[in-house]
Amino acid sequence: MTKSYLAIPLLALMLQGCGVTMTRYDANYENVQQLKQGGVAQPIHGAEVEAAAGQGSLTVRLNPIASPSGSIPLHVQQAINDELRRAGLLDPRADRQLQVLLVSNSLNSGVATGHGELAARFTLRDGDQVLYDATKRVERQWSSSFFGPIAIPAAANNYNPMLQALLKSLYSDPQFIQALK
Repeated sequence: MTKSYLAIPLLALMLQGCGVTMTRYDANYENVQQLKQGGVAQPIHGAEVEAAAGQGSLTVRLNPIASPSGSIPLHVQQAINDELRRAGLLDPRADRQLQVLLVSNSLNSGVATGHGELAARFTLRDGDQVLYDATKRVERQWSSSFFGPIAIPAAANNYNPMLQALLKSLYSDPQFIQALK
């Protein structure tokens, strides 16, 4: 009887795992090239990223997923600004500002398959004038595991590819490229 009571905490520990810090986002060459191919574009002061209520953090199986940047919105902000900088579009003196609101931000790790969703509203402004306003959404699936120590890092490792796809979706939008001009 006592053996079965001891098995319950052990099983819970195997399912849960521990908190994980995701890797730093590395600017994507294709994303940077997509920005450069848009032709002559006016520089942007930078991106400011905020999160809608409940979207500023990530957990997988009740375990926090941390960013090396300190917060998930700051992680996204640094990713965008890094790609803008590499494309030659970032200028702290510019009047244009890219405002980003994370509206959906989740990672789920099932027994066999993990699923993530990331959506953000992108608003490009020049002073009070809105030049571009659209919401982009991406989803991603990956192989997962029953065991938390495998499933949780796998989920964290899929956040940056999901972010990369979201930014590619933005940079591939002809209306966004036109608004940059």
